[in-house]
Amino acid sequence: MKKLLIIVIFILLGRMALAQWSVGAQGGVSFTSIDRSQAGRVDEAYNPLIGYDFGITGSYTFNPWFAIRADLGMMQRNHRMQRHLNYLSLVYTDHLNTYLTLPVMADFSFGGSRLRGHLLLGAFAGYWVRQRVRGVTYGMTDYEVFFNEFDTPKDFSSSDRRLNAGLVGGAALSYSLNNLFGLSLNALYYYDLVSHYIGYVALQDYRYLNTAVITLGLSYHIPTNQSE
Repeated sequence: MKKLLIIVIFILLGRMALAQWSVGAQGGVSFTSIDRSQAGRVDEAYNPLIGYDFGITGSYTFNPWFAIRADLGMMQRNHRMQRHLNYLSLVYTDHLNTYLTLPVMADFSFGGSRLRGHLLLGAFAGYWVRQRVRGVTYGMTDYEVFFNEFDTPKDFSSSDRRLNAGLVGGAALSYSLNNLFGLSLNALYYYDLVSHYIGYVALQDYRYLNTAVITLGLSYHIPTNQSE
């Protein structure tokens, strides 16, 4: 039994020696919607907004069809609250949220030696770095309704939950330019499992962000040191 265990360990170590690290950079756009109860907010509608997503990526390839991939990036997860009652139709607030995100995914690949498809599935953790709000608000006098534009950073409060987590999955295409460099096109979807708003628990005003990202990436395949 001990001999068998030793043989298995040496086989695994041999496979790991043949495995390959890849590092790279990527950037693209994000498209975020918010999942929130409409209770008590019949005049509000929530719409997706476009943002950015950029960062670094790394993967560890175990064999031709399986790898572990992790990305570290800055992602905007923006959305708009639009009022839609008669004279308030011009009133809106854009919530511009920047997150530091770390998705870790299993990477199942298929295809040829140069062009390959990838199925990605895993989980992510995030940290809410900053927020900004912009839009149009309104005021009233005895004679008129007036509108004011605003664009300002917003401080975090005790109602904001800055730590974030959820599920992530998607697909990618990769193309090897040569033995060292490759290009990739990635499409991922981030699904929150943690509400970013705490508020009053009794109100159950949970707010979950859902973000689709499309990025282009450039990777570098670190050569393995193999003896001849």
